[in-house]
Amino acid sequence: MGTNVPLSMISQLKQFLMCGRYTISTSQEILEDRFQAKFLEDSKYEPRYNAAPSQILPVILNTEPGHIEMARWGIMPVWWTRKDGLINVRAETLIEKHTFKKDLESRRCLVLADGFYEWQKTKEGKQPYRFIRKDKEPFAFAGIWETNTFDGEKINTFSIITTTPNEVTKQVHGRMPVILSPQEEMKWLEGGGVELLNPFPAEEMETYKVGSTLNSPMKDSATLIEPMAL
Repeated sequence: MGTNVPLSMISQLKQFLMCGRYTISTSQEILEDRFQAKFLEDSKYEPRYNAAPSQILPVILNTEPGHIEMARWGIMPVWWTRKDGLINVRAETLIEKHTFKKDLESRRCLVLADGFYEWQKTKEGKQPYRFIRKDKEPFAFAGIWETNTFDGEKINTFSIITTTPNEVTKQVHGRMPVILSPQEEMKWLEGGGVELLNPFPAEEMETYKVGSTLNSPMKDSATLIEPMAL
């Protein structure tokens, strides 16, 4: 690939970054049952109501589909100049550009979640919304992963793939993360095609307003996912 990535491409990647916060508040036992995978013994999983970039969060790598491990959110390609890592990759970029060819071919992952946040600009400021499945079940974002070095230690990192919005999401934001159905999860890990990178069916999603306390990535409690009082 080399390190000379056009500045226009870096600008485009930054422009479409979204899904900068999500939730994974489901218990370890339920996650293991839902994904038919066990947490690694040294995993220190805790529910997150405000998962943010650079945090260590649960994923399933294509190389170990029977295990759930903890990885850092934000891959660090050799050409990436920001300290916080690349947290999202557009599905269109992943498919069309050579930049992520190796990741697409051999480094896929499932990012475990049960909701994600987006912000809508209003006259009063930015209003956060939480998006979930109507059945309230946990799910997986399609992701890619790499191994990067931080302070001399090798750590697995991940990025969430985004796509065009469905009818629910587009009322708030112009992109959404790729949410895989349970039937699509293993297909993704095993090298399934680009048809998996489509918007999740709108009729299976819902959204609601949450309070502005969420705006601080330092905040993390169950009260953050409570619907905003009307």
